[in-house]
Amino acid sequence: MHLLKRQHGRVALAAAAAGALTLSAACSGGDDENAGLTEDGKIQLTVSLFGTFGYTEAGLEAEYEALHDDIDVVIEGDGVNWEQEYRPTLETGLETGSVNGDVVGVEEQGVVQLFSNGDHWTDLGEYGHEERAADYVEWKWDLGHTPDGKLVGFGTDVGGMGMCYRTDLFEQAGLPTDRNEVAALWADWEGFKSVAQTFVDSDVDAAFLDGPTQLQNMLLGQLAGNGDGQMYVDAEGNLTMDAPAVQESVGTILDLNEMGAIGNFVSWSEEWIAAQAEGGYAVMPCPGWMTSGVIEPNAGPDNAGKWDMAAAPGVGGNWGGSWLAVPEGVPHPEEAAELAAWLSAPEQQVKVFQAVGNFPSSPAAQADPAVADATNAYFNDAPTGQILTASVQGFPPLDYSYYHPPVKAAVENVLNGVVAGTFEPGDVWDQIEADAGEAIELAGSGL
Repeated sequence: MHLLKRQHGRVALAAAAAGALTLSAACSGGDDENAGLTEDGKIQLTVSLFGTFGYTEAGLEAEYEALHDDIDVVIEGDGVNWEQEYRPTLETGLETGSVNGDVVGVEEQGVVQLFSNGDHWTDLGEYGHEERAADYVEWKWDLGHTPDGKLVGFGTDVGGMGMCYRTDLFEQAGLPTDRNEVAALWADWEGFKSVAQTFVDSDVDAAFLDGPTQLQNMLLGQLAGNGDGQMYVDAEGNLTMDAPAVQESVGTILDLNEMGAIGNFVSWSEEWIAAQAEGGYAVMPCPGWMTSGVIEPNAGPDNAGKWDMAAAPGVGGNWGGSWLAVPEGVPHPEEAAELAAWLSAPEQQVKVFQAVGNFPSSPAAQADPAVADATNAYFNDAPTGQILTASVQGFPPLDYSYYHPPVKAAVENVLNGVVAGTFEPGDVWDQIEADAGEAIELAGSGL
């Protein structure tokens, strides 16, 4: 999934770790027989989330309450930053037994590390949910377990990918606007560079690409998944900047920047958001959750039909995806487990896709005509279901080290600096090594 607002800065991380994220406490009910109950005696289940899960947009709170007249569902945290705000607060809550939420979201880059300690999580298998294995591909199901096989998480979405582009800017640049022709032109990354060069040479008053970090994230995951799986850091916390996926992805970014194809729009900044409406750039990588959940509300109704989606170069890849879990010690674990199972069921995954574009992780949901045959009216009726399905079929899971997020932030900070002129291209690798090493030291110190 999701709207993952990634910001580089120790202050934000420290503040979040201290509890800057304010949510309704649900755990640690203790011996209070009224813990987790509303004033009228209903069981209150708080679902603590980040980004855009789409449950509110899909009307799932009201639907679940209509099915369970003794349950009151509260959904909190939509739009919250996963890495800098949500994750540190969740980690602190797990360690202290005071997690804010009966059901919590866990993002793919934290799932292996957070689920490594089974004592922190309710065993969902105790409530009969092991049968849900049939709803998932094997890797998505397996990642919802602790190392000793305890079921603790239900998968929600995966990050099927396409490439979004502005047809009006492509037309001005003399490029084709038909999505099939565009996909054929950039069938691989050399083709993508060729399209970028044509756009730059046209002198259209816009950047070709939004910025370096969105594409770097897409490239790194695709190249690692189709290669040896190695990204920035190995399982022992050693930097692996010589990995083929790292070298090729950063190299591609540097090539595009040298030709003047990358805009100075830092992802999730106000300028980046505004430029989606103002035509500040022509292309940006698009996992499913980026369409109706990000671009459409940012670009607004006046730009409906100007944005389109084509298959991404190389096609395969995954960017995003989450799980729902129940922390140990919530007042009503059985009811919380049932809610998590229902929210992540194939039927609800389809509804979320229709509401905000988060691509289902369930094969049954992916095959549902509402997903497989889906088109997006805002994106010029692009067949988003077909494009996203094709991108994830057969793509292997990525194994994220505990240190991947802080190192990723360090690398992206350097790439943003190159585009902004803060760092010289010739200094990139030395700067990446230095900043990434510092990021690992800080993460290891507990900051």
